[in-house]
Amino acid sequence: MCYTVSVIPRLASQSVASGFWSWLFVGLMLAASCGGNLKPMQEPAPDAAPRVQLLIVPVTGVLGTQELALCHRALRQAEQEGCNVVFRFEDAGGDSESRSDVQALLDHIEGVRGKVGTTAVLRGKVRGGAAYAALLCDQAWFLRGGDIGSITPMPTFDEQIAEWTDDSAAGRRFRAFGAEMKERLQRRAQKLTAEAARLCEGMVDPSLQLVRVRVRERGLEAERVVDQKELTGLQGAGATILDQAEVTRPVVLGDKEAEAARITSGTVQSLEQLCADVLGIDPKECFELEYAWIERMVAWLELFQPAFLVLGLVLLVLEIKTPGVGLPGLFGTAFLALALFYNWLVGLAEIPEIALFFLGIASLATEIFLMPGVVVFGAIGFVFLVASLVLSRQTFVLPDTVSQQEILFHNLLQLTGLFVAVIVFASLLWRLLPRIPVLNRLCLPPQPSPGPAAVRPSDPAAQQQIAALVGQTARAATVLRPSGAVEVGGERYDVVTEGEFVEAGALVRIVAVHGNRIVVERAIMDAQRGSVGVLLLIAVLGVVLLVAEVFFVSFGVLMVMSGGALVTAVFLAFQESQTLGIAFLIGEAIVAPIALWQAFRIMPRTRLGRALMLEGMKREEVLGAVGDPSMVSLLHKRGVALSPLRPAGFARIDGHRVDVQTRGEMIEQGSEIEVFEANANRVIVRLVAASAKSANS
Repeated sequence: MCYTVSVIPRLASQSVASGFWSWLFVGLMLAASCGGNLKPMQEPAPDAAPRVQLLIVPVTGVLGTQELALCHRALRQAEQEGCNVVFRFEDAGGDSESRSDVQALLDHIEGVRGKVGTTAVLRGKVRGGAAYAALLCDQAWFLRGGDIGSITPMPTFDEQIAEWTDDSAAGRRFRAFGAEMKERLQRRAQKLTAEAARLCEGMVDPSLQLVRVRVRERGLEAERVVDQKELTGLQGAGATILDQAEVTRPVVLGDKEAEAARITSGTVQSLEQLCADVLGIDPKECFELEYAWIERMVAWLELFQPAFLVLGLVLLVLEIKTPGVGLPGLFGTAFLALALFYNWLVGLAEIPEIALFFLGIASLATEIFLMPGVVVFGAIGFVFLVASLVLSRQTFVLPDTVSQQEILFHNLLQLTGLFVAVIVFASLLWRLLPRIPVLNRLCLPPQPSPGPAAVRPSDPAAQQQIAALVGQTARAATVLRPSGAVEVGGERYDVVTEGEFVEAGALVRIVAVHGNRIVVERAIMDAQRGSVGVLLLIAVLGVVLLVAEVFFVSFGVLMVMSGGALVTAVFLAFQESQTLGIAFLIGEAIVAPIALWQAFRIMPRTRLGRALMLEGMKREEVLGAVGDPSMVSLLHKRGVALSPLRPAGFARIDGHRVDVQTRGEMIEQGSEIEVFEANANRVIVRLVAASAKSANS
C-alpha cells in the first residue's frame, strides 16, 4: 500500500544541472512519502476497501536516524490522510541521541497538534528523546508495565569544555533544558498538574532532589512533591510532615507512579484494547508502519553527509573552471541534493529550505553561464546556499532558548569547517586539474569568436616577443572564462586569468608569461583601486551597525545601513579582484551571524540590556516566598493586578509585588483585586466587583 503527498512544489531552475537534479530531488521525496508497506492490525474483510484511521509507529532502541525518519514519515502521512498516530515506544530512547534531530521530532509533534491526534504507548524502559516525545503527545498509556524518565541530554563538545572549566555550567544547562521542556509542556492541550510538571522537571535535572511528602496542614492531609527548599518552607510554616521519601535522581517513574501523578492515563493490555476502547477506532482500520528502503538508506546518508557537502561544493567550484554544463556541476548538485534529502528525512529541512537551496543553485548558474561578471547573482546565490545549509540543519530561524543557541553555534562551527575544507580542496584541484592527463581536457577554453587566428607562443622568437608584452594593457577579444583570447596591437593571443571572469571588450593587463601560458588580470586604474584597509573598515562598520541594531531601537534603519555597508564592501572587493571579493563574501557570511548571535547573548548582561529586557524579580523583592509568615497580614487587603492572572500572576498589594493566584477565573491586567485567603504559602485573590456582588447578595 503506497501513499504519496498531494502537493509537490515546482522548483524552477535556470540551468540544466539544477533543473534535472531538483526534479530528481522531488522524485526522492515522492519515494520517501510512498514509504514501505502498512501492516494491518487485523485482516480486513476481503470485499472491504482498506481505510486508514490510525498509523502505529514501532520504535525500539535509541532514536537514531532510521527511527526518526519513520516517525516523520508517519506524521506527514497522517496529516495528509487525516488520521491519528500511535508511537509504540518499547525499551526506547537513550542519552546518546542527537539533540537537534530529537528537537526536530518534538517540533513536528507540536506542529501537527490539532490536526493529528498523537498517542504514546510505553513498554519497558522509555528514556531520553522517546520519553520526551511521549510527554508531548496528546496522551500516553503503558502497555503491561514499564517506566519512563531520565531525559537528561548528553552535553555537546563545547558544553563539555565549559563544564570542565566551570563547575556551575552543568547546572545552568540542566535548568535551561528544564525551562524549555516546561514551555513545551505548557502548550499541551491537556495540562499537567503542578506535581506532574515538577516530576517532569526532575527527569531533566539530576541535580534537583525531589521529596515525596505526606503533610498535614490546617487539619488536612495531602501528598506533595517538593524540593528541599520547599520542604524547609513547609516546616517553617508550621505544617506537620507525616512521611517523606526521596525521589530517584534523575526521576524515573513506574507505570503506577506515572498514572498516580497523571503523567500517563493508565495501562492497557493490548493495542487492540487501546484502539477499540480508548480511541474508539476499529482495529481493522489500524495499520502498523514498516521500515522502507528509504529509512534504511538514511543511515548511510548520515555517514556520508559531510563528504557529500564538501564534494558538492568543491565540484560546483570546479564547474566554474570547465566550459559549459559539465559533470562537475551535475554531480556537485547531486551530492548537495542528497545531503539536503537526509535533512528532510530526519525532519530538519522543509520545503522553504529546499526551495532556497535550488534558488541559490539557479542564481549561481545564472552568474556562471548567462551573466558572468555581474557579481550580484553570484552573491545572492552564495547567500541563499549558506542560508539553506544553516536552516536545513535546524528547526528554527533565530534561537529562542539556550538549547537552540547551542545548536546554532554548533551548526555555524560545522559549516565554518566545511567552508575551510572546501577552500582547501578546491584550491588544490584548481591548480592540479590542468596538469592531470585526460581530466585537463575539461579545462580547455571555449572556441574563440571568428576572427584572425590567435598567436600561440610555440617558438623561442614568439616567446621573446610575448615576454616583452608583460605589463601592457590589452582588450579581451572573447569572454575570459577564465580562458580566452585578447588583442594587442592587432594580434590575438590565447590567455588565461587567475580565476576571475572577464567580459568581452574589457581591458586586461598581461601580468606574467609561464612557458606557453599567458596570465592576465582585469586592468583597473590605480585611481579606481580601493584600499583593502578601507574595505575592511566598511565591512567592520557594517558588522558594528548590525550589532548596534540589537542594542538600539531604530525601526530597521541601522539594519538597512548595515546591509548597505556589507554589500558595498563585497562589491568593492570584487572590483579589486575575484579572490578578494570571495574572501570578503565568505568572511561576512561567517562573521555577521556569529556577531549577531554574540550580541543577543551579551545584551541581557549589560546595563542597557537590563533596562530594555524584562527580567525575573529578585528574591528580596518578592513578598510571599514559601514559608513567609507575613503573607497572612495581606488578608482582605486590596491591590492591582500587575499581570494577567491566568490563574497565577503578580499583583501589587500594600506597596509590595506579590505572587498571587485566583480560584480558577481569569483576571485582566490592571483590575482591582482583593485578598480573601492568605497563608504562608499562597495568596488567593478575586475581583473587587465580584467580591462586592457576593456581599450584596
